[in-house]
Amino acid sequence: MSSDVGAGPLQRRGFLGAALAGFAGLRARGARAASPDPFAAGEPDWVSEARAQIPATRELRYFQTGGIGVCPGRVIDRVKELLDHQNRGPADPRFSNALQAAEDSCRPLVARLCGADEREVGLTHNTTEGLNIVLWSIDWKPGDELLLGNHEHPALMMPSFNLHQRFGVVFRRAAVDVGEDVVANVLRELRPRTRLVALSHVSRRNGRVIPARELAAALRRRSVRLLLDGAQAAGNVPVRFHDLGCDYYSLCGHKWLLGPKGTGAVLVRGELLDRTPVTWTGAHGQLSASSDDGRIEWYPSARRFEFGTRAQAGFGGFAEALRWLDALGWERIHGRVAELSRRAGERVRSSKKFVLGSPAEDGARSGIVYVRLPEGTDPGRLYTRLAEQDRILVSPEPPRDLRVCLHFFNTPAEFDALLERLDAYC
Repeated sequence: MSSDVGAGPLQRRGFLGAALAGFAGLRARGARAASPDPFAAGEPDWVSEARAQIPATRELRYFQTGGIGVCPGRVIDRVKELLDHQNRGPADPRFSNALQAAEDSCRPLVARLCGADEREVGLTHNTTEGLNIVLWSIDWKPGDELLLGNHEHPALMMPSFNLHQRFGVVFRRAAVDVGEDVVANVLRELRPRTRLVALSHVSRRNGRVIPARELAAALRRRSVRLLLDGAQAAGNVPVRFHDLGCDYYSLCGHKWLLGPKGTGAVLVRGELLDRTPVTWTGAHGQLSASSDDGRIEWYPSARRFEFGTRAQAGFGGFAEALRWLDALGWERIHGRVAELSRRAGERVRSSKKFVLGSPAEDGARSGIVYVRLPEGTDPGRLYTRLAEQDRILVSPEPPRDLRVCLHFFNTPAEFDALLERLDAYC
């Protein structure tokens, strides 16, 4: 049982800082807003029109959606509008009610995106918060077990380490690598005291979509609950909460959903709401509370897990992003991501220098494509060179991988340009 989270993900912010510094310099030299988009030639009108609404596509070849997504201009405008609205009179009901309505509009939009009931949706500030809400709802005893995947983000690993230190929880790991039988591996690691299985719906380390529906059914037969980390899934692949059959699902707004940072949601299966105790609370999660006897009447929905003051303008921006994507059409978005990923995988497999590190088969493939570099290549240095010289942003994944995230607004021409530069540099 190792406590090594992995150097790659924890160092990524340093690499991103260098890229953002270069991006600032590019903006200072003037945006190319009025220029034709050479990478969108021949693309469907809906893609070209969407790219025109995403400022970053005019500056960069952006393949880092799995780290942080790029907001459409309308999302930024909505946040600005609400911030201005708020500061015209924060305590004035005319303004405060409008801000509350903007926040409240997120829940039905998340429910629509995920095929859930609105009562099953609680708003959070990020995926990590939702994961913690679930992990800390369990009355852990020394020797209880928590089963994780072997590619989890610190958002899931760090709370697990904390539970181990605080309560003596034993955590095990099941292999979710490409080619592994995830369901069999998970079932093999179950023990009589396994209280929860927590896995990424889409792996950040190889882009694999796990067979969540099959896994959830197998775990339910064994009375073990399933929590899915949807940070890399929501907006990347279809997410249908009821169809998946999992008990809990946590997602964020700032990656594949192209919303502002500080937004997210946790989904709790309806019949588990009253069997998932609230751990953190404050204002806003209760219908009423008695100062006489301390009795709390929670909201009869996942809203009970919400607490404290929120940056409501950010949630207004999140709602705007969800509305925009919904108007583009989720089936069309997911279909394009799948096709871009399929084509990119074929291009990598046909190269002589690079190896595909992500799944190639339908059903397991997502918009995350891993390119394994030649032996001895430093992905960090290559990342910086691509950002500074070519205005291409990817994610370095030591020891020798690059993670390339393909969202619907990316184009085959952009990916071909990336491979061309990689071939020249490696």
